[in-house]
Amino acid sequence: MSLRISLFVAASLVLGATAASSGAEQTSEEQPIRVTARAKAACLPDAMRFCRDAVPNVKNVLLCFGQHREQISNRCRVVLASYGLQ
Repeated sequence: MSLRISLFVAASLVLGATAASSGAEQTSEEQPIRVTARAKAACLPDAMRFCRDAVPNVKNVLLCFGQHREQISNRCRVVLASYGLQ
């Protein structure tokens, strides 16, 4: 993956999380998911490989990761576990 694409995806994830947090009233179930730079770095390759169509929507990427659970890298699994996701 080129550096240009990686930067675009990382920026999209940040903008997506920011846009979600600036939305109208949200219930407790609709709180935006905060993604750290470490999590993005660990999971971006998997997101681009398995869930390209879901990027930059973090919730959709996480749903996609659930569908590809066995294929996700160990590095990304560790990060997902730190968020309480398995």
